[in-house]
Amino acid sequence: MKLEKILFILSVLGILILMLIFQMTTDIYKGTIKSIQNSNNKITIQLEDSPVELILFETNSINLKKGDMIEFQGKQDVYNGQEQIIVDKIKLLDNFI
Repeated sequence: MKLEKILFILSVLGILILMLIFQMTTDIYKGTIKSIQNSNNKITIQLEDSPVELILFETNSINLKKGDMIEFQGKQDVYNGQEQIIVDKIKLLDNFI
């Protein structure tokens, strides 16, 4: 009986560890902003050389503008037949010109 409880607890801990590892291994993308649109509750970003839209719901983030290089993480989604990425993290990269 004790062995079964120990094995059950170890199994649950293993599953939790695998879930944590999966969430931490999201891809990091880079791109240059082609256009940016602000609205009341979201920011929509179009990237150069990519048909995928970026959606930011936290509008108090970085001051972004056309031509900025960014690095971002997020979850891919499809809305009204159009691919988009719901951005979790975004960072403005230094432009070396």
